[in-house]
Amino acid sequence: MMKLWLPLVLGIAVAGCGGKSPPEQRTTPAPPAKSDDPTCPLLVPGTSLSVEDTTAGAALVFVTTGDAGAVRARAAALADMHNKHEGPSSAMGMMFSATSTATAKDVEGGSRIEFAAKSSADAGKLQGELRMHAGHLTGGSCEM
Repeated sequence: MMKLWLPLVLGIAVAGCGGKSPPEQRTTPAPPAKSDDPTCPLLVPGTSLSVEDTTAGAALVFVTTGDAGAVRARAAALADMHNKHEGPSSAMGMMFSATSTATAKDVEGGSRIEFAAKSSADAGKLQGELRMHAGHLTGGSCEM
């Protein structure tokens, strides 16, 4: 009797091992990371933006609860790229009209970038432009 069961047990064991392959697992590729714009202080976690009018134009004020040094470095890069007006068109440093110059200054917890219109007649226009852009910059990104 044992001889009759042995082939059956072996057959079941072999069938269990050599059966179907497990279903192919498909993974959804991770979305591409946001590009790191070195001129975007808002990419530093905990950073907020405000706009202040000045007599010559306006200032973007970036303050953070995070790494103030990183905000300052990005703000300096933004001002430098704006003044040279050289860089990728998607960078924050290229976002503003070339009719102004920018100066980054350290403030408590971050940086203040003062934009001065090249012509005093353009100061009001510059204030409006910076407020408009600031209104689009939300969610920890400089992408519009």
